[in-house]
Amino acid sequence: MPDINYRVLRFDELIVQPNRGEEIAATLKADGAPSDAQMLGVFVPLIGISSNVVTVATSWTGEPAAAAYQHTKAVDVRSRLFDVLARGQAPCTADGIYTHRWFVVAPDQVQALTEMSVEAWKSSEADTAMRIAGFWRCREPNANGEAVVLMIVNYPSLAAWDESRYWKPKPTHQAQPNRDVWGGLFARRREILRDSWVTVHRLAT
Repeated sequence: MPDINYRVLRFDELIVQPNRGEEIAATLKADGAPSDAQMLGVFVPLIGISSNVVTVATSWTGEPAAAAYQHTKAVDVRSRLFDVLARGQAPCTADGIYTHRWFVVAPDQVQALTEMSVEAWKSSEADTAMRIAGFWRCREPNANGEAVVLMIVNYPSLAAWDESRYWKPKPTHQAQPNRDVWGGLFARRREILRDSWVTVHRLAT
């Protein structure tokens, strides 16, 4: 376990000049996090988000400093703060893809969402290649007053992501003996959701 308990995620989405995402992401990765924070990951988009958006996630033990980026090719930044619900203590370093899964629920359902998710991970990670990096609640509700929760997950590939979809047939090369357990929990989780979507990213190189 890490010695430092990171409690707050600052999630920055930088809008950059066209075709400059890779360049800026590489620079941000090389720069690293501020001295009082940990770099969780610098992500470049693959699916579901503009190619001109670079995402920077940093973890903090206290209140994060305001986002300040001086790169001349960064046009704007949207910065949001999230409180840790589960995991979220280790930087993202594995190869492959990273999904940013968003959940929208009634505020009084956040605890149930978290408990079902954490319980499902015990068996879903045993059966599949998914590895959950963290689970966070946005401090600001959406326009309808609903809670917004972010989950970041690593998979070796898009094929591995597809193999972990509980409503699909089991992949022929994976036994997934616990599928009924985690699939059932994910199905129950879906019932309390008011909305959900996913974007796919990879780490900056």
